Amino acid sequence: MNVPDDFAQSTPNRWYWTAPYVAVVVFALSMLVLVGVLQQREKDNQRNAVARDVQWAEQTMRLHMQGTEEFLGQLARDLAAQTLDPDAFQVRANQHIANNGELVNIAWVGDDEVVRWSAPFDTTDWLAGEALSSFQSPTFQLARESGRLSYGAAYANPRGVTVLEVHVPIRHGREFRGAIVGVYSIERMVRHLVPGWFAEKYRLTLQNAGGSPLAVNSTLRDLDESVSFEIPLDPPGNGLILRATAFRTGGQLPQALPTAMIVGLSVIVLWSLWLLRMHVFRRVQVEKERDRLFNLSLDLLAVVGLDGTFRRCNPAFERILGHSPVELPGRPLLDLVHRDDVASTLEQLRQLASGQPVKFENRCLCADGSFKWLVWSINPVRAEKLVYAVAHDITGRKAAEEALRAESAFRKAMEESVITGLRAIDLTGRIIYVNSAFCRMVGLEEEELVGVQAPFPYWPVEEIETCTRNLQLTLAGRAPASGFEMRIQRKNGERLDARFYLSPLIDLTGRQTGWMASVTDITEPKRVRAALEAAHERFEAVLDGLDAAVFVSDARTDEILFANRAFKAIHGFDSVGRTVRGVAVPQPERGDYRVDPRGLSVAELPRELFDGELQHPLSGRWYHVREHATRWVDGRVVRMGIATDITDRKQTAEISRQQEERLERTSRLITMGEMASTLAHELNQPLSAIANYCAGCVTRMQSGNSKPEDLLAAMQKASFQAERAGKIIRRIREFVKKSEPRRSAVKVADILEDALGFAEIDARRLGIKLVADVSAELPLVFADRIMIEQVVLNLVRNGLDAMNDVLPEERTLVVRARPCGPHAVEVAVVDRGHGISEDDRARLFTPFYTTKSEGMGMGLNICRSIIEFHDGRLIVDANPEGGTIFSFTLPTEAASERVARRA
Repeated sequence: MNVPDDFAQSTPNRWYWTAPYVAVVVFALSMLVLVGVLQQREKDNQRNAVARDVQWAEQTMRLHMQGTEEFLGQLARDLAAQTLDPDAFQVRANQHIANNGELVNIAWVGDDEVVRWSAPFDTTDWLAGEALSSFQSPTFQLARESGRLSYGAAYANPRGVTVLEVHVPIRHGREFRGAIVGVYSIERMVRHLVPGWFAEKYRLTLQNAGGSPLAVNSTLRDLDESVSFEIPLDPPGNGLILRATAFRTGGQLPQALPTAMIVGLSVIVLWSLWLLRMHVFRRVQVEKERDRLFNLSLDLLAVVGLDGTFRRCNPAFERILGHSPVELPGRPLLDLVHRDDVASTLEQLRQLASGQPVKFENRCLCADGSFKWLVWSINPVRAEKLVYAVAHDITGRKAAEEALRAESAFRKAMEESVITGLRAIDLTGRIIYVNSAFCRMVGLEEEELVGVQAPFPYWPVEEIETCTRNLQLTLAGRAPASGFEMRIQRKNGERLDARFYLSPLIDLTGRQTGWMASVTDITEPKRVRAALEAAHERFEAVLDGLDAAVFVSDARTDEILFANRAFKAIHGFDSVGRTVRGVAVPQPERGDYRVDPRGLSVAELPRELFDGELQHPLSGRWYHVREHATRWVDGRVVRMGIATDITDRKQTAEISRQQEERLERTSRLITMGEMASTLAHELNQPLSAIANYCAGCVTRMQSGNSKPEDLLAAMQKASFQAERAGKIIRRIREFVKKSEPRRSAVKVADILEDALGFAEIDARRLGIKLVADVSAELPLVFADRIMIEQVVLNLVRNGLDAMNDVLPEERTLVVRARPCGPHAVEVAVVDRGHGISEDDRARLFTPFYTTKSEGMGMGLNICRSIIEFHDGRLIVDANPEGGTIFSFTLPTEAASERVARRA
């Protein structure tokens, strides 16, 4: 409160009030200076103590590290003298590590920067045979060049432990033989190299050159940062700093306590003096304010007699009603009252006569003939026979109330007609308003909601915690602009999802009285959105889970619109937005497409564009690429490509093909080896016949009685036998020679004739009859003749072996060939042997499985591979007459040409 000027001037001496304030301030400043000096002296003593202790700790750490340096130097000298073996190194190093807890490893590193020995033996950081890393190599080179031990910079090893290395060079004369490396744990250094009493008083920190802490001995106690000292740790140097910070003791009083007490007591004294001074000032002012109040009041003030006439009026009557306060005294109050309000005013005046205060509203006449609304507050003083009246102009308020009532009626009608629920709460969280839409939404009446405190009846039991948290955020003014999504319940227990949008509820004065919420039922939109999101997540999960690379690109601009994880892993995670050719995706040339995708319209979709195998131009890997033209989500035409990496499959197929070729040739050689003796006997017959015919011709020619026709007949027979022998030898040579598979159009009858020609020798030896049942006019097949001949020969020999124990009259093996539909030929080998059991049939084509005592188990597996190479099938069935039927199919020449054109 400001001191009035006249009061200040009337005071004989203004310093009368100022002197106590000055005295209190001087006393407080003196005490504060004294406390500050004492505290500063105590801080200086503490800093000196921590400096001495840190220097002592630094000397202790140096002594321990010098002991380790001497031990490592001794190991280096023993290694240089070649008097230290690995076992002795392990024993001495492990013992030293056990006695020095700060050490974690000791290792011998050779001159090639490769670890030779390391201790302890179970370490995983220094393994024999490992090379030094880029962090360790500079320290090693420094030790080599300087010939003295050198410390490296602290660094974090792969296990996240910060370590420090010391390298001691090993020299034998001028020869450098590596270095002994001692590895310190920075954390163990600050824990083991200082005594326990030091750790109880200070937090010891090792920092790097940048000031970042590498290790601390404790982080659990409060620190007094003002009492600290740091000193360089040399050795090892490299910017390592040892810093000690004193712990804050539990019984220590806060340093600011004396200052706070002095300042607080001084403020209390000054406040007491100020209150006393204000009390005196107020008593002086009350007299003048009371006189001014009547004249300066903005409201109408009047003194009225019990007879209802004015006795005194303030100037506000002239400003509000236009009547001069000089003219009104002696004039009745009812002369100013509107005739419609005279009766109610008389009733209020009668109450005044009985001594009761009244408050009422009426319209009073102005000097210009208009009327204004006034609200009167009148208190009677019966002892003085007077009443004191205060009137306030409420004409504007009355007009505003009428407008407000009209506006409220309009807003009420609008609120009741909207379908969005409206709910208002006050600042304590109590419901103060709900509209009909909200009542319909929750199934409750307005009477059941208004005035209710949380928890509200529309909160589900399982969501009370979430709803309470949202209400607290609303009351705290931290509700998100996007609103809350909450689950509420109807009166019948049905749950629904709703979104609450919150905004402050402001009254006419601009003061916030609560929070207004608009509530929208989002149950159905949320269900639809959840279904769409789940479908989208499933779609992306399926595509990202594929090993194949999938992409979608614009058919006209070639821009990549979508790519799955496999595509991004191959071509880069920034591929979306770039062009297909810009990321080097393997794709066909424009001429290889079945139709140009750039010219397709939406009506022509979907459309297959390409299906084939392509090689990546950069990596050289093979991909099976399929591209389709389809419609994108925005309606444009796009290309969807799927590229499957088939490099391993092609390599495996190539290796398998080469192995099968070797096995096929080996099988043919084995077959010819088994048939060698039989073939020799077979060749012996025509060769003996040729020799006999030639000898007979020579004898007749020597006797001189030979006839030309007799010699011609003998020579023709010899020529026939020679052709027979040559045909056998040519078959053997073609059967066993190594060649690449060459498929061409061949006759099935020719293949069977050559195969049965080989097998006939064994058949005659075993007494088995071979029967060839070949249909007439069989179409040509597209096959490698030698490979199919090998299959037939293998199946025939298996059938011959299966009939060893069959009665002679049943030893018949049939090889038949007949059409199998319009595009294939079936060849079957039917024997009358002992047959094959179900268990053996299930494993028959397994590699190295055989039912023969001397078989290798590869023949049938090779046969099936050959038939599948020719796009056919090899199957085995039981012969109804006893025995087994092996049959396979081969594509005709016409079918193979059609497949080639389609590919």
